[in-house]
Amino acid sequence: MRFYSLVGITLSLLSLHIASAPVPPAGMTQHEAMELAEKNGWFEGLNLTGTGEQKASSKDVSAFMDNAKKQVQAISKSAIELPDAETRPGSPIMMFVSLSMPRASLKDAFKNASSSGTTVYINGMFEGDKHIMDTMMRLEVIAKDMTIKPNVKFGPTWFKKYNIQRVPALVYDNELKQIVMKGLTQISFFRDKLSETTKSIDLGDYGATFPVEEESLIEQIRKLMEKMDWESKKQAAVDNFWKKRNNTLLETTLEDHTYYIDPTVKIQKDIINKAGVVLGRAGQTINPLTSSPGAYLGMYIVNPLDPRQLKWLDSYIGKFDYRDQIIITQVDNQRGWDHLTELRNRYQRNIYLLEKELVAKFALKAAPSRVSIEKAFLRIDEIGMRDLK
Repeated sequence: MRFYSLVGITLSLLSLHIASAPVPPAGMTQHEAMELAEKNGWFEGLNLTGTGEQKASSKDVSAFMDNAKKQVQAISKSAIELPDAETRPGSPIMMFVSLSMPRASLKDAFKNASSSGTTVYINGMFEGDKHIMDTMMRLEVIAKDMTIKPNVKFGPTWFKKYNIQRVPALVYDNELKQIVMKGLTQISFFRDKLSETTKSIDLGDYGATFPVEEESLIEQIRKLMEKMDWESKKQAAVDNFWKKRNNTLLETTLEDHTYYIDPTVKIQKDIINKAGVVLGRAGQTINPLTSSPGAYLGMYIVNPLDPRQLKWLDSYIGKFDYRDQIIITQVDNQRGWDHLTELRNRYQRNIYLLEKELVAKFALKAAPSRVSIEKAFLRIDEIGMRDLK
């Protein structure tokens, strides 16, 4: 018999710059390229993930894929209409360009933008590009000889807002006035014009302009996603979940062992609830089991791939308390969800996966094990395999 103490722990038991654009690895998928582009700040005024990214788990991977599909379908023409609370570009002066411009003009625009710290926006991926990275690498090649690299981002929202159909174009927007000038990328000249202008105005063309040939990135993504076979991707996510999941395995033991854990904790600092009531003082020791005499805990930890352990667990069928939990160390990664369903049907209750946090909290070392409460202690019974057949 072994005895462990938790005294001394806390009370936790109770509760783009183009210069930085990396070369995309061979075989990078569109999804991976989008993630990389967003990480490097190439999107602005464009929300591709809706309310936030969700993490798939054993319980919600299917729902996650359904939600992802809905979010993508929501990227439509209406999605680029600016709501009243739409965020603004980071700087009042913006430069808009397109790969439809002659290379010399585009390079000149980049030089003017980088020397003045002006952000350059493009509307979407260039025709024929399959990945966002393809377009960004085109731009990097153009700027490779520049000492100061331009800050280039995808900005379909701003193209829409300022009705930019021909480029190059410079826009000034300080909320009080909007001034547009096309055909010129000289920031100093544009600033001179700004000082002479007191109201919103389109100053017209000051040089040659070219059509914006790139379709809005939002439309490009929407069309791309419409072609995707979501059902097959959902099934692939479900099928691959168990193959990628890391299991928390335990060893077996030949003999039975029983040990106890004293859940007494020493409070490190005062615990005060929202009403200002002090629940515990620093330095005070508390055993939560003595203050909750009706507390119940029943956990059965097994490796379901071991027939002997399942046979041991079968002996409790009809004897389980409704509060008992069955926790497994792994799932057959070839049968995955079918295996989990079989176990649920076999024991007529939810089946939980063993996590590292639980192993640490109860000092679990072997399976099968049973965790329960005995008086004011946590009791862990390890079942020896010698007598299991």
